[in-house]
Amino acid sequence: MLQWPLVQPQRPIARAVCFSVSGFPPCGVLDMATDSEIDKRPKRIQRKPLTEVEKARNKQTFDKGDQAAKRREWDYAIQMYSQSVAGDPNSLDYAKAFIETVQKKYDNNKKGGSFAAFKTMMPKATLNKSLKKQDFPTAVKAGLELLKVNPWDIPTLMQMATAVAGLDCYDGQLYYLRLARDNAADPGDIEILRACAEALANLDIYDQAIACWERVKKHHPDNNEAQGAIAALHTDKIKFSGSGKEEAKAAGKKAGKGTKEDELRERHNLDPADVGCANELADLLCREERYTDAEAVLAKALEATGGDIKVRETLEDVQLHGGRHRVTVVDRKYQAEPTEENKEEVRRLRRELIRVELDVYRSRSERYPGNTNWKFEFALRLKLAGNYNEAIKAFQEARGDPKRKAQVYVELGDCFVKIKQFRLGLSNYVTSLDNMAERDAELRKRALYAGGVVAMDHTDDLDSAERLLTDLAGLDFSYKDVGQRLEEIHRRRGGTSGQNPPPAS
Repeated sequence: MLQWPLVQPQRPIARAVCFSVSGFPPCGVLDMATDSEIDKRPKRIQRKPLTEVEKARNKQTFDKGDQAAKRREWDYAIQMYSQSVAGDPNSLDYAKAFIETVQKKYDNNKKGGSFAAFKTMMPKATLNKSLKKQDFPTAVKAGLELLKVNPWDIPTLMQMATAVAGLDCYDGQLYYLRLARDNAADPGDIEILRACAEALANLDIYDQAIACWERVKKHHPDNNEAQGAIAALHTDKIKFSGSGKEEAKAAGKKAGKGTKEDELRERHNLDPADVGCANELADLLCREERYTDAEAVLAKALEATGGDIKVRETLEDVQLHGGRHRVTVVDRKYQAEPTEENKEEVRRLRRELIRVELDVYRSRSERYPGNTNWKFEFALRLKLAGNYNEAIKAFQEARGDPKRKAQVYVELGDCFVKIKQFRLGLSNYVTSLDNMAERDAELRKRALYAGGVVAMDHTDDLDSAERLLTDLAGLDFSYKDVGQRLEEIHRRRGGTSGQNPPPAS
C-alpha cells in the first residue's frame, strides 16, 4: 500500500492540508525550507523511510480501525487508528480518522470524556518530559493517549504539533495546529496563530503566515506584535523571492522540466514496465490526492508487465484509497450543505465504493483462499451490498480466524435476521458472546442488544430477551432503548421475571 514518506532528501515535499483562507495554504504541493534554513531550526530526529513491512502493518491496523468504526465500535477503532498514527505521524488519513472517531465517540461534545483529569495525569507528565528530552516518538504516543480522552484539548494539540514537527512530519504539524486554531475559544488566539505563522514561514509559505498575523490584528487591533511580525515576514518573503528560488521553480514548470513528477513521467513513458518508477509516480500523485491519475499510471504498468501481481494489488489499494477519499470529501460537503443533491451524491459514491471493494476483496479472497482476512472483508462487503445469502457463506468460511470469531458470529447473526431466520440469528449472537475478549466491549453490547431484540420481537423468547438485555443494562443502561425494553418485558410477564438461560448456539 502506498504511504507518504516521512523523510525525503534535500527539500522534502509536504502534502497540502486544505485550510480556510484565514491563514493556511489551499490544496497543492508546498515546498519546504532550504537546507540552510533547516539548519537553524531545533534539532530534529531524522526518521528512516518506512519499510514495506511497516507500511503494511500501519495499513492493516488502519483497516481494522475502519471496520470497527463502521460498526460504531469506537474504542477498538480508536485503538487501531492510534497505532497507525504512531507508526506514521505524517499521514493525514490516519490522523484525521483517529481524531474524527474520538470526536464521534464523545458525540462532538467539545469537552471529551468524564474523569479527564484522572485519566490524563500520567500521559501529560510523559508528554512534557518527552518533549523536554526531544524524545518525539514517545511524545507522539503520549499525546495520542491524551487526545483519546479529549480531542479538543488545545494544549495537547499544540504539543502534538511540536512532537510531529520534531520528526520532520510537517503535514501532521499543520493538521494539529489547524485543529487547535479551529477549536480555540478566541478566533484570534495569539499563541496559536503565532505557532501557525512560524510553521508556515518555516515552509516558505509567507502569504499564509502573514494571513495568520492579519487574523490576530482583526481580532486584537491593539496587538503590537502582529504588525512587527507582518513586516518581518514581508522582508523574508522579498529575500526568498530575490534568491531566485521562486523564479527557478516557475521556470522549471514553464519548461516542463525540473519537477519530480516530470522526471518520473518521462521515465514511466519510456519504460512503463519499470515497476519502481510507476510506484514512485503513483505515490507522488496520491500524496496530492490525484488518485485517478495514479490509477492510470498503475493500469499502464499493469498492462506493460503482463499483469504483475504486485502492481495489480498496488492498483487495487489506490482504487480503495481514492474511493474512500471521494466519499469523505463529499460527505463533508453534505455536512456543511445538507442539500438533497449532496445527499444523493454521497449515496452514489458509497454505492460505487462498495462495488469497488467487492471486486477487490473477491479477487483477493480467490487469490489467497487460505487467508481468512480477505474472506472476512469480502463477506462484509456482500453484507453491505445486501447479498445476505452469499455473505453468510463467506462469513462461515472466515470463522477459522480466532481473532475475529466473535465478530464473525455477530455478522452472521445480522445476516440471518435479514433473511428472517430469527432463531439462527439469535443462536449466532449468543455464540458470539462466548468468544469475546475483554477488548470487545462495544461488540458485546451490540450482540447483547441485537440478540435481545430478536428474542423479544421475533421469537417471543422473553427468557432469553430478559437475560441478554439485563446483561447489557449491567454494562451500559443508557444503550439505546434497553431500559424501555426491560420494562416492556416486565409488563408482558405481568410483573414477574423468568429465570431461564438463553438458548445454546
